[in-house]
Amino acid sequence: MSADSNTLFAKWNDLYARDWFPRVFPFAVFMAFIAIESTLPSGFYMIYIVKSIVVGLILLHFRKKYTEINISVSFKDLCVSVIVGVAVFILWINMTWDFAVIGEPRNNDPYATLGKGILYPAIFFRVFGSSVVVPVMEELFWRSFLIRWLDNKNFLAVPLGAFSLQSFAVTVLLFGSEHNLWLAGIMAGVLYNLLLYYRRNIFLCIIAHGVTNFVLGVYVLSTERWMFW
Repeated sequence: MSADSNTLFAKWNDLYARDWFPRVFPFAVFMAFIAIESTLPSGFYMIYIVKSIVVGLILLHFRKKYTEINISVSFKDLCVSVIVGVAVFILWINMTWDFAVIGEPRNNDPYATLGKGILYPAIFFRVFGSSVVVPVMEELFWRSFLIRWLDNKNFLAVPLGAFSLQSFAVTVLLFGSEHNLWLAGIMAGVLYNLLLYYRRNIFLCIIAHGVTNFVLGVYVLSTERWMFW
């Protein structure tokens, strides 16, 4: 192995060992896929299948690192999470004013672009990816890592759900800017953040986020409002 290879390998190992890496790397890979997807024709579903599988496998690889995910929650808190998730969904489909949308909606109608052999697997991975993979990946990045890192670079020293105006505002605005429905994204960020402050449990945010995306997926398939996909 060459000296350059040894150096690169050492740098990779150093990054891999950092506490932030398992929470940032899956998000970075996901965003790289989105960048690639933006260059492809509308309705190119294979990239979403690959994106869901790759990011899902990365999350599984690092699963032991996510010690902040505590699945022991009360039935009451679970119900609150579901209510928050449904509330975000209602806001999402209604906050579609021209000024609140970035760019032109893409035509993501799978029935118009896919053959029967790939149609239902593509729909499954779209729903599974958005309602399982995305909530875990995004909540680990936004409300486990970034919201704490903004207050202290040693982010694990900051308790989950610790409030500061700076971290609240920055994460909400950045979360909104990540979505083409930027205003709906901001409101989603506000509600998910408030849920985190309420019980200081990232798992409840994952549940709420998953409910939002799952109900949205069912809504899109039922109404064929493909702009939300």
